[in-house]
Amino acid sequence: MFAIFVGGIFYLINQKKQEAINADKLRLAKADQIKLSEPALPVKQEKSTALKFSQQTLSTLRSLTGDSNEKVRLAAAELLWQIQDENVFELIKGMFETETEASTKKQLIDILKQDKNKQSLALISEALKDYDKETRLKAVETIGTFASKEAIPALNLALKDYEEEVRLRALKAVDTLRKDIEARKTAELQQLQDTQKKPEFTIQ
Repeated sequence: MFAIFVGGIFYLINQKKQEAINADKLRLAKADQIKLSEPALPVKQEKSTALKFSQQTLSTLRSLTGDSNEKVRLAAAELLWQIQDENVFELIKGMFETETEASTKKQLIDILKQDKNKQSLALISEALKDYDKETRLKAVETIGTFASKEAIPALNLALKDYEEEVRLRALKAVDTLRKDIEARKTAELQQLQDTQKKPEFTIQ
């Protein structure tokens, strides 16, 4: 019984300390004197370890990204992206440069957007240089879904695009990113506030 009592006392002390820390953090956050956590984008997706491909198979898959059939090229690119092949960045970047059909490049963007990381952001940003307006618009729209401040500089090129529609869409994407970031900060503030309202532990 005594051990339970002592344990309860320690719990209350630690709880009070944590509440004080949270209260101070909340006060400073509201005063904008500290920044709430802004998680950085991961560099790239984790490499799948479920199955290892031989070098011969990888070499074949890489060569298929240059196949005459569009579906084969896309399927090979998607598989290499999923297994995070060491050459996948340069391969997909090269596809953005050599593919002639806008539909193919937009499908590449769809493959990349499944993983929000710095590598996918950099590759999608390559599409902002494309001669096809619809491809650039697709890239702008996708970058706007990253919900990270790291995505905002990626839109600089689109903000200077010679097409008015691309510039306008880029402005909307920046605003979407801003709103998403602010919404996350608001949610974190609310979480801090909620921790202040939790009922205290009592010892009977």
